[in-house]
Amino acid sequence: MPNQRNIILFTFSGLLLLLAIAGCSTKKNTWTRRAYHSVTCHYNVYWNGEQSLKEAEQTLKESNKDNYNEILRVYNYGTKKTAQGLYPKLDRTIKKASIGIQKHSMFFGGEEKIKWVKYSYFMMGKAHFYKHDYISARRVFDYVAKQYEDDPIHYNGYLWLAKTFIETENYAKAEAALNFLQSRLKEKDFPYDVKRDLPLVSADLYIAMGKYDMAYGFLERGIELGNKRDVIIRANFILGQINQMEGNLNLASEFYKRVIKMNPDYIMDFEARINMAKSYDEGTGDSKNINKVLLKMVKNFQYNEFKDQIYYALAEVALKDHNIEKAVEYLKLSVSSSKNDDFQKTTSSLTLADLYFERGNYPGAQAYYDTAASFLPEDYPNFDAIKNKAAVLSELVTYAQTIQTQDSLQKLSAMDSTQLYAVIDGIIENYKKEKEKKEQEVEEAMSGGGVEFVDIGGGGRPGQSLGGKWYFYNPQAISMGRSAFIQKWGNRKLEDYWFITDKRGLLQGSQELQQEEGEIVSSDSVQGQQLPSNPETRAFYLVNIPSTPEAIRASDSIIVEAYKKLGFLYLEKLNDTAKALQTYLDFQSRYPDNKYRLESWYALYKIYNETKNTDKANYYKDLIVSNYPDSDYAQVILDPDYYTKLNAAKNESAKLYERTYKAFEREQYYRVITYANRAMEQFPEDTALMPKFLFLRAISIGKVDVPDSLYAALDHLIVTYPKSQVTPMAQSVLRMLQLEYGLGITEEQKKALEEEAAKGEETSPFTFAPQKMHLFMLIINSTDVKINPLKVRLSDFKKKYFRLKRLNVKSLMLDNQRTLITIGNFQNKAAADDFYSALKNDKYVLSGLSPDDYQMFTISINNYPIFYREKNVKLYEEFFNKYYSNFDK
Repeated sequence: MPNQRNIILFTFSGLLLLLAIAGCSTKKNTWTRRAYHSVTCHYNVYWNGEQSLKEAEQTLKESNKDNYNEILRVYNYGTKKTAQGLYPKLDRTIKKASIGIQKHSMFFGGEEKIKWVKYSYFMMGKAHFYKHDYISARRVFDYVAKQYEDDPIHYNGYLWLAKTFIETENYAKAEAALNFLQSRLKEKDFPYDVKRDLPLVSADLYIAMGKYDMAYGFLERGIELGNKRDVIIRANFILGQINQMEGNLNLASEFYKRVIKMNPDYIMDFEARINMAKSYDEGTGDSKNINKVLLKMVKNFQYNEFKDQIYYALAEVALKDHNIEKAVEYLKLSVSSSKNDDFQKTTSSLTLADLYFERGNYPGAQAYYDTAASFLPEDYPNFDAIKNKAAVLSELVTYAQTIQTQDSLQKLSAMDSTQLYAVIDGIIENYKKEKEKKEQEVEEAMSGGGVEFVDIGGGGRPGQSLGGKWYFYNPQAISMGRSAFIQKWGNRKLEDYWFITDKRGLLQGSQELQQEEGEIVSSDSVQGQQLPSNPETRAFYLVNIPSTPEAIRASDSIIVEAYKKLGFLYLEKLNDTAKALQTYLDFQSRYPDNKYRLESWYALYKIYNETKNTDKANYYKDLIVSNYPDSDYAQVILDPDYYTKLNAAKNESAKLYERTYKAFEREQYYRVITYANRAMEQFPEDTALMPKFLFLRAISIGKVDVPDSLYAALDHLIVTYPKSQVTPMAQSVLRMLQLEYGLGITEEQKKALEEEAAKGEETSPFTFAPQKMHLFMLIINSTDVKINPLKVRLSDFKKKYFRLKRLNVKSLMLDNQRTLITIGNFQNKAAADDFYSALKNDKYVLSGLSPDDYQMFTISINNYPIFYREKNVKLYEEFFNKYYSNFDK
């Protein structure tokens, strides 16, 4: 379109120039001279704005990162965070478009005489779109589409309006706009660029909706019509992904080959090659050749940052060849070599955890489930489901490992001292060998003249040398490592078992332990947490072995609890009836008289009933009915409609409570008491609503009777339902009665309560008003920071990224040691949050400042006077963390 515009412009302006030269001295040619001047000036303004837009588009293209773990979108417009870096160029585009429209528009006779005005509007809309300001973009594109209905540009307006609707997930309106364009394809003035892009925008819509089968045909049509080279490459890659997802592996490989032949950027080239390997079909392909290609890629330094994906592809090939051991080996390498790709680390960890779990390697499974949960990105497919599954499986692995550990300890406790010491000595010997091996590796690394820096979360590229310094001699590496450690583990004391928050679990063990190699271990030392800490001594291992009948019983109790929870997780959380059945059978076989036998019997009854094993189901049915005839489980077995009837009763109870609450709102206190008394008679077993009935009854009694009656009613509620939701409210009223009337307490207790109440908790004077005007606040330690250079950097930042907003930078002393810098005014909380997020991610403004030297906040205009008057930063920080902590990442 820009080339067409230039041709039109030069033709039109050239014609005007000739007319102006021919008659510039006459008044009749005044309009001609004005039109010529307006067109040429507007073109210069428009050209400057368009150049800024092109630069922004190029920067966006270069900085965007694709997530190859899911089907790519046809267009990648980045995130709001990445868009902030484009603000200077896009704001300049918007400013130039606005100037051109305001100063050079010539609207006569219901028609715009300067044709470049419409292009300025369109350019402005695109700038808003790239800023992710979709509300403004939609308004501009809608204006272009409707204002210029007789001009081909209105088709461009509808196309970009559809793009805007796609990005805001308003798919119905996007589809309507695209259908409108589809119906106008045969119009003579239909622009070629819209016809060319229409199939690809349609494909992008259906990919965003997850309807890949509908996107497929549009992608093929988009390739047929031709487009920019990078768009065609991308469309072919997406077709490969869709075929791979649907199992059409041969066709997927063909599309990836096309991509590689078109010489894409090195990242897409790698992804195409790795996906070709993943598309290997064990039934028809040659795994030896695929492995050869992948192993060659591992050795190629060009693919160093992609080793995690290459190893994962090798693992997938091994799994297809049913080589589990090799798959485990490659998955371990994938996880360990993954430095910056959380998606790949998560995927590899989950796959390896599943393999370990299926083979009964519980410690390994737990370790990799925890790794997956730690690195799971929020935009990972099925994030919530995987997070929940990881949590359930991690919990399940813990219980399984608990059973395994306690069984092992009990077996050790049954050995005589000779056998036991032999086992422990073997463990110590293995530990020493492993220790020597690690020490030797460290020595070899130090003697090598330089150690490669391993990225532990603070930045830095894998393989980047630290100038030949060993890790612990490099202050920068130590600082980064310490920050990463604190972020994961918190600020923990250096001590034995530092990684265990609650060390009470380590205290379970024998009461009479051995004295070994100078370490005395007794029950007193265990209770004082003076545990043996040297893994090369027998005492270190003996401390956890149960050696008394009491310790054995305690170990059995731990196993019983683990079995109960393990069976529940299998049956209810994972719906794995086979493993649930085996777990419950083992449980009942080992501990037939355990305290959870009723629940276990019912679980076994359910499993056998669902699997149509009538004999077994009847066996457990008879056990439940004969031993626990009054239990809910027996009632459900005998009457399948038991819970339906129970729910009906609860519905009646709920209806009565609704009437009771309405009566309370109308201050009909005697009616409230009557309804509550009726509920106590009819629904005494409804433990969910009964506390609420009693609370309304008590308050109503307080309205119509003496305080003593109110006190007695509340006390009855608290004693009967101590964990109810309304109990804290009841306790609050009870405390007020104690303070005002001295009910239920002595004079000394009343005095103590009054003193406690006088201290009180400091309540926040601030109110949350997100729609109010906001300020950004920067509180600086004036003694350590030079304020004026900082204000200059803030001003530069404001002009560069927020030049279209009329923001003022002000500073004043907060106290003798701190300076308060404010920037505003922002229209609302969201606008202030954008500024906060952009500044937080900027490396220029706060460069050289220690985190201890400044604090950043946003604050509403109504809270600012309160803050400045109180000057209580800690109090506002608590309020800020509660209401203002959710910023774009």
